[in-house]
Amino acid sequence: EHEGRDKLDLGGLTDNEVKELLQSLKRCTRQIPEDMPLIGRIKDDTPVVDFKNHIEYFLHRYRNPFDSKRFSLHIRFQQTNDHLIRIDIHNGTHRNPDGTLIPENHMHVYHFVKGLRKDVIAIPLPAEIHNITSLFAALEDFLAYTNVTEYPK
Repeated sequence: EHEGRDKLDLGGLTDNEVKELLQSLKRCTRQIPEDMPLIGRIKDDTPVVDFKNHIEYFLHRYRNPFDSKRFSLHIRFQQTNDHLIRIDIHNGTHRNPDGTLIPENHMHVYHFVKGLRKDVIAIPLPAEIHNITSLFAALEDFLAYTNVTEYPK
């Protein structure tokens, strides 16, 4: 736990704190936009709150305007704009700082290394995020994986 700290240091979270935040229950504070065009760009932010840790996030959806199979889903801290987690689908191979190549469908989880961006390291997608045929299909897996509840309809 947090040895009596009131607030997490969002600029320097430990891997355990990140794991805790991913597992912590979060809720959208308004509905995720419902328009589901088959083609064209999607780019929007839905506010998300973790009441236990008093953290406000944005759930960010992005789909490439020309290639609907290329998209990303993020949960970003409103306060710092750093990613807690992001998945990139059909977005090209990623090269980590140590030179390892990660396939084009991958995920970035906040990882603090002094002097590096928090999302610089990619890892393969977890088994829980497997339906990546569209942004909408992946969103369901992503919300479950990150423990985000949608705003009631």
